[in-house]
Amino acid sequence: MSNNPQPPKEQTFLEQIQQKAGELALSWGVPGLLAGLAVHFAKEQQWTQAIVLAIAAGVIAIVLRFFDKLSPHLDKLFEWLANNFAGWVQRQWWKITAQFQGRYYESLIFSCRDFRTQGLKTKGAFTLDLEKVFVPLRVAPESLDRVTAGMLQARQTNQGLKIWDFLAELKHRPAFRRIVVIAPPGAGKSTLLESLTLTYASNTQKRQNRKAPRLIPILLYLRDVREVVSSEHPPNLAALIEQQESIQSLNPRGWFQQNLDRGRCLVMLDGLDEVAEETQRQRVSRWVDQQMKAYPKSAFILTSRPFGYRTAPLNQVGTVLEVQPFSLQEMRQFVNNWYLQHEIMSRLGKDDAGVRNRAKQQAGDLIKRIQDAPPLAAMALNPLLLTMIATVHCFRGALPGRRVELYEEICDVLLGRRQDAKGIADTLSAKQKKAVLQGLALGLMVRSNREVTLEFAEQEIQPRLREIAGQQADVTEFLKQIENTSGLLVEQKSGVYEFAHKSFQEYLAAAELSRLSQATFLAEKMGDAWWDETIRLYAAQTDATSLVEVALQSPSIPALTLAYDCVEEGLSVRPEVRQALEAQLEQGLESQDADLFKLAAEVKLARRLNRLTRIDETTDIDDGLITCAEYQLFIDEKRSQGENRQPDHWTAFRFPQGDSAKPIVGVRASDAEEFCQWLAARDTAQYRLPTADEVETHQINFQNVGYWCKRGDVKVVVGIAFQQWEDWSKHLRNALDLARALDLDLDLDLDLDLDRALDLARARALDLDLARALARALDLDRALDLARALTRALARTSLYSRDLWTTSSSEKIRPSVLLIAALWNLIAEIYEKAAQKQRRIWSKTSKRVEYENRSQDAAQQRDKVLRVYRFCVLVDERQASNLHA
Repeated sequence: MSNNPQPPKEQTFLEQIQQKAGELALSWGVPGLLAGLAVHFAKEQQWTQAIVLAIAAGVIAIVLRFFDKLSPHLDKLFEWLANNFAGWVQRQWWKITAQFQGRYYESLIFSCRDFRTQGLKTKGAFTLDLEKVFVPLRVAPESLDRVTAGMLQARQTNQGLKIWDFLAELKHRPAFRRIVVIAPPGAGKSTLLESLTLTYASNTQKRQNRKAPRLIPILLYLRDVREVVSSEHPPNLAALIEQQESIQSLNPRGWFQQNLDRGRCLVMLDGLDEVAEETQRQRVSRWVDQQMKAYPKSAFILTSRPFGYRTAPLNQVGTVLEVQPFSLQEMRQFVNNWYLQHEIMSRLGKDDAGVRNRAKQQAGDLIKRIQDAPPLAAMALNPLLLTMIATVHCFRGALPGRRVELYEEICDVLLGRRQDAKGIADTLSAKQKKAVLQGLALGLMVRSNREVTLEFAEQEIQPRLREIAGQQADVTEFLKQIENTSGLLVEQKSGVYEFAHKSFQEYLAAAELSRLSQATFLAEKMGDAWWDETIRLYAAQTDATSLVEVALQSPSIPALTLAYDCVEEGLSVRPEVRQALEAQLEQGLESQDADLFKLAAEVKLARRLNRLTRIDETTDIDDGLITCAEYQLFIDEKRSQGENRQPDHWTAFRFPQGDSAKPIVGVRASDAEEFCQWLAARDTAQYRLPTADEVETHQINFQNVGYWCKRGDVKVVVGIAFQQWEDWSKHLRNALDLARALDLDLDLDLDLDLDRALDLARARALDLDLARALARALDLDRALDLARALTRALARTSLYSRDLWTTSSSEKIRPSVLLIAALWNLIAEIYEKAAQKQRRIWSKTSKRVEYENRSQDAAQQRDKVLRVYRFCVLVDERQASNLHA
């Protein structure tokens, strides 16, 4: 068979017109369709139908052009027609006329419409609709010079770049005609190509990108054709396509050759890395290069894992794209899509409000479980692992308490069943490979290391590998095979491997320790953070009693924190040991012994910080309120430094007995922010108050308890109902009115000379001539000096200090505050009266301006002092439990 492409046939003028009309039909909407039909009938010499359709197309085009300027709503209608109706009409036309293209597209839809979960052994799973489940993958070019200004702007948004952004630029960027997409195992490379194929076969590419070109999709799996294309005389691309069993039955008769030559095709070649033998892979790579060169007008996309492309690169490739991991937003979208489709399919296609509510509840539960478990959140950014997590969650209910079962399922799929589902031969079973990797993982954990060198691997696993696979087994080949077929190991640099996620290393090490029954060994590691996750996963596979007993015998913050995790995740723990652990925490939180309390409170705070909820790629959020016991750690440390940070309504330096588990309330905004800084100083993470937007998205509801957040640079309290605010405000106003009424009598035991100031007050009351009063400058000066002196003394007493409110000092100070405010009010009124008199005497005088300025200053001083007075009342009301903190 010839390797050279066949020259295109000469077209008649009418055929060229028909081709052009077909290309423009979608972009022109209904007029384009009518024009295309008119050309078809003209070709068949059915002139009456052709003339009628041509006239109709012209009339409709004029009408549409007119209304296009008047109504933007028509644009949406015509776009819908172009994206949906036009494609449907064309598919129906292909069926009616029995054209090859229609039958070919139908076969593509049948083969690509299902969302595949290769290798998952969970029973009862339903086949899902790929189009409804698939979340478009973000891609990034290896070199930014491949990105136009418009694409760069899209990349900087949260959406990032999609493969459709590159396809839309094919006409202007020749480099995008030859694309290689690289990604690690399970990142969705094959699914991406199947989605592209389905979209083009359904003629719905305009939904993805309005500039997407109209192309004929061709999808080939290189693992299926590797023998043919690496042979001594391989066929060319057109011939290879026609050799496929699914194509032969459709009788293509040179259709692919013609369209490849004209540049109408999008050729997708999946899985260069799945050609396992390196020499054969290089021959396949050369064949692909030859086809790209032979069909320069057609577009090509090839997918591979990084190692596969590194060992067999293509010379004709113009752009290399790397698939990006799922963002948390994409993870949520996928889970919602997956569960909705699963619920619909499990109910035989029924789609109503009940089905959607059920799907939403289950998806929400899974998303929360993933976000609450950092190891799962890291794995859920890989589409394949996320699919496994969703499947296990749906059919086994195993998240997160039985995470160990999830890790087991994932390892089984990656090590064996996925290769079996793809038809890739393997000499070792999944169980055998897992047994070898368990020893390797444990060796890494013992050495506190993640890097696997060839020398280290030979030392750790060669004896066991030869027991399982025979004396001819080679460690280097084993490591390469694990990387190439499963992705559990990743080659970071030449000859140096790592487990794809540290969680896999920890799980496999725990499985090996469980096989060896090494509880004593792990008990010695309690308190060592490097072993924490391995200990949890070990406890999940066996009885955790001995580990908890070790923590109780030698209590420390890390050991007790880990012991609580083991109780929660452990396969079993003796009841008396479980009760002893719980009692130690509860009693410690209420203990008056400073050391016991600190230990219990630190454990509680450490567990909180280990269970934050992931809300985006860089941010975790706490879904509960800090308790009195946890905040007391902050108070005690600050007191040791000579600073007081207890809430204003407390009457002591410690929370009331029995309140250790209650939320801390009455915290000032500045203290809330300082508490976050205190946490950050103790940890490697940064802590802050949530923003208003984060609070809106992740609301925490506690009855009558608010919490601080930031709206811009301003700190505000959220979480309290409006009516509750109104009730508290009304109560506070009543309390202030009552306090003022009780304090009207200013007969205080204070040695202050107020005679002259009171004379001025009497003069004001009797409406005497204020000119005489002002002439007695000494009297007013004495009043001003007195007011300033009292205000300075008030400031020096540090009324806002928390020390003041640990006693009943406010009862003694509050009358003095009210007197100072009254004095400033008196001075302000005197100056105001003087200014009014000056207005009557002379419209413009410097004295009038001076009096007005002094009156305003005095009023401002009065308001400052009154704020202190209101604070006194507020604290008294809090201490009397009349107001919520």
